[in-house]
Amino acid sequence: MSDPDPRRGLPSASAMWRIANCPGSQTLIISLRQVGKYYELPNCAQTSGIKIHHYLALEAVPELAPQAVSYAEKLTGEERMVATKAAEIRNKLVTEWLGHDWGIEDGQMIIEHRFWYRHGLKPRFTGQPDYIFRNQDRAIVINYKTGRKEAMPAADNLQLRSEIVLLKHAHSELTEVAGAIVEPLVSWDSERVQYKAADLAEAEKQILAFVDRAEWERETRIAGPWCVYCPARAYCREALAYIQTIPNPNIGSIMQDLPRGELGVVLWEKIKLAKKLLETLEETYEKILEDEPDALPGYCLPSQGRERRLVPYPARLKAVLAPFMSSDEVDGCAEYYLGKIETLFGLKRNLAGKEREKAFDALVKDVISITHERPFIRPLTKKEREALTP
Repeated sequence: MSDPDPRRGLPSASAMWRIANCPGSQTLIISLRQVGKYYELPNCAQTSGIKIHHYLALEAVPELAPQAVSYAEKLTGEERMVATKAAEIRNKLVTEWLGHDWGIEDGQMIIEHRFWYRHGLKPRFTGQPDYIFRNQDRAIVINYKTGRKEAMPAADNLQLRSEIVLLKHAHSELTEVAGAIVEPLVSWDSERVQYKAADLAEAEKQILAFVDRAEWERETRIAGPWCVYCPARAYCREALAYIQTIPNPNIGSIMQDLPRGELGVVLWEKIKLAKKLLETLEETYEKILEDEPDALPGYCLPSQGRERRLVPYPARLKAVLAPFMSSDEVDGCAEYYLGKIETLFGLKRNLAGKEREKAFDALVKDVISITHERPFIRPLTKKEREALTP
């Protein structure tokens, strides 16, 4: 069962895009919590992201450096790479924003602090920015994204906009607030968006309009691509009805029947949501079976999953197999994760970014081979979109 909601059931900055498009989703989530049907489903990417965020919160504060070093041992090689690059991009953003090299004496850092927007004593919505650096009456808000999916651009990102509104509400003396998205697995270039007095006032009106609508239209649920991010999607009639509108073309002419263009995009997004919804239903039943073992007659949830055999000490394995297999034959059955090896190489050589990548590639270029996995449909990257712009 889920832990107590740190947002107290209020709209949050991280959910603002969903709330803006489906105001009734917030009420559905609250009702599921109240009747005990809200489950925190397993999410490997989210778990990894939480670890990276925690490390970055420690790493940003000089006096917490020993704790950051210790915590880094809990990260995988890829997680350390993402965290290191995120910190590098963040520091570069603050330098560019200030216009000079900087230290903590140049301003105030606010890290992982939860803000509340209030009318009088009544809280309306909340948010917890990852990183804020304030310099007198100016500030920059930075949001980390640790996955491989590109976030909405900073200028249009409603989570970032909501966090900027929250910061301005808490510190009315601010006259200018910048914002940026840091996503190392997508791009090492990060664009800043700038909010001045008039922009801040307009952003506040927009976000409050979304929050008001969620309060006034509690039963209005509108299904769409945002359902992918909704924790209540498995219980939402509108989401289920939405994916049922996927057409059932004649199998013999399926390639001719499937739409192209904008209609094709709409159908593709429904297919992706349907896949996500089915995964959610499976995960939800796993949680149900933990509490109610007899909920699905004829099925069970074993206490353990399939067995996995790991090799924590490769040298020992090679030693016991030496009478039968050469070291190269054993290695030929293994799979090396070069991204993790490159990260460890960088940590040992004190190299990061392009410098680490260049040094590592020079070392391994003659001892690795490159293949490609089966291609899959994905959104265009920022650079690909720019290349198509006339």
